[in-house]
Amino acid sequence: MNSILSQDTYMMLAAATKKAVKDAGGSSTVSEYLGGTPRQNVERWYKVPMDRPGERFVPRSIPLFRIVEIEADVVSSGGLPSITRAIASYHGFDLLRRTDKTSAGNPVLAIGHLMKEAGAACETVTDAVADGVITPDEKQKCISDLQKVIEAASQALGSLAGADCDDD
Repeated sequence: MNSILSQDTYMMLAAATKKAVKDAGGSSTVSEYLGGTPRQNVERWYKVPMDRPGERFVPRSIPLFRIVEIEADVVSSGGLPSITRAIASYHGFDLLRRTDKTSAGNPVLAIGHLMKEAGAACETVTDAVADGVITPDEKQKCISDLQKVIEAASQALGSLAGADCDDD
């Protein structure tokens, strides 16, 4: 295991950790939630220290079980697991929410669901760009609807890949 993460990667992970702590209610709330972990320790997880200008970069990291605890709280509140998403992105993967819908095993239903989600996303995006300005609310709705299309496409692809098809 010879790979050492770059300073930029540590900065990206620190930003994702800071976002997760913020989404979970801030360092004081996370400190209480984690059974009294000192607030300073929580903040240390996302501050990227440098000893002195020009000196060696000193990375700090959050324990894996703390990531799971913090992100469980964020996800249960409807948020996204920013640290897990950042790690997946670093390795070249997209993180998608698993859906347990009846269309999962049926390619015809999965493709139908994909088309429905794609149509809704097209409508959302068209409405958002109609006046030439995308508001923050429109941006969030577009992101949400496009994420649903990606999830539906992934589900349809999985259904098709695992389906037994009749040869004609």
